[in-house]
Amino acid sequence: MSKELNFIKENPMGFLATTDENGKPRVRGFGIMITEDNRIFFGTSNKRRTFKQLKVNPYAEWIAKSKNSSTLRVSGHVVIEEDIQIKLNTIENNPVIKNIYAGREEEFEMFYLENVEYDWFEMKMTIPMK
Repeated sequence: MSKELNFIKENPMGFLATTDENGKPRVRGFGIMITEDNRIFFGTSNKRRTFKQLKVNPYAEWIAKSKNSSTLRVSGHVVIEEDIQIKLNTIENNPVIKNIYAGREEEFEMFYLENVEYDWFEMKMTIPMK
């Protein structure tokens, strides 16, 4: 397993950046889900601005921060998942998603990033010694 995937599994909450209809950045808290084949998925409602923005401009970045302040930025091209079985399995097997979307499955959308680029930032704090 890659260093990036390990970091993401340990730090699944982060922030997703999209671009609105006026070309301005929009950032919001966003968790990720990882499938058995180690694909990183995001989920949202097709009624939310996030989804509409991704349909217009299918590029996004997601950043996560660890307890020691290391950050990993993941950027790429957005691919909307069309496989209904993946969506239904996610709803069934994820208690948070199930709580939100059970009975509203047609509203739940999943997407992932392809052509991914990773950008690390390691905060190294040093204290001057006297």
